Amino acid sequence: MAQEKADAKQRLIEAALKVFGEHGFKGASTRAIAGEAGANIAAIPYYFGGKEGLYLAVAGHIADQITGRMGPGLSAAAQLAGNPATTIEQRRQALLALGDGFVSMLVGTEEAALWARFMVREQFDPTEAFDVLYNRVMGPSYVAISPLLGPLLGLPADSEELKLRIFSVIGQALVFRVARAAILRRLEWDAYTPERLEQIRAALRANIIAIMDAGRPA
Repeated sequence: MAQEKADAKQRLIEAALKVFGEHGFKGASTRAIAGEAGANIAAIPYYFGGKEGLYLAVAGHIADQITGRMGPGLSAAAQLAGNPATTIEQRRQALLALGDGFVSMLVGTEEAALWARFMVREQFDPTEAFDVLYNRVMGPSYVAISPLLGPLLGLPADSEELKLRIFSVIGQALVFRVARAAILRRLEWDAYTPERLEQIRAALRANIIAIMDAGRPA
């Protein structure tokens, strides 16, 4: 019985992720979500207390999925950055590895298309769900990168310039998901293949290296 309930809740969350991503919170109906999940509409208030609770559950689901993929790498990067014996080259390689990880997660997984729709809507019209996403996904990513990149650029952790540089690193990976249609058309690709993902990783690596080298003495 417990497993059946867990499965029912998961189906509703996955259905809600799709419907909320397509229509937003206001445009999505609980009837449409229940229909997508093949569930009774009464299951939404039963499991989540209502539409608002389900929306927050979707944000938590996205955070779980992203941290499950990126969490170990971010934790390792944070430990590396906190070690006084860490060399400049180790910091550089850790940042490049994180860039590869962001591409693999954001561009190389089909689920990321659903996450991106939901997250982009929250960027335009933030709700309580944005707090979930920021506190569990966005904030920890920036916090992990800051002590790696800051020393390479000679910038303090709380400087606005460093924060902007970090946004530029993560944004370069994100654009290949949110601007997918334009990228495919411009490059005359029909899809992202493993070979093309490696091209994207190489382009991002080159940009990260350029950012890191900006802090080196001339």
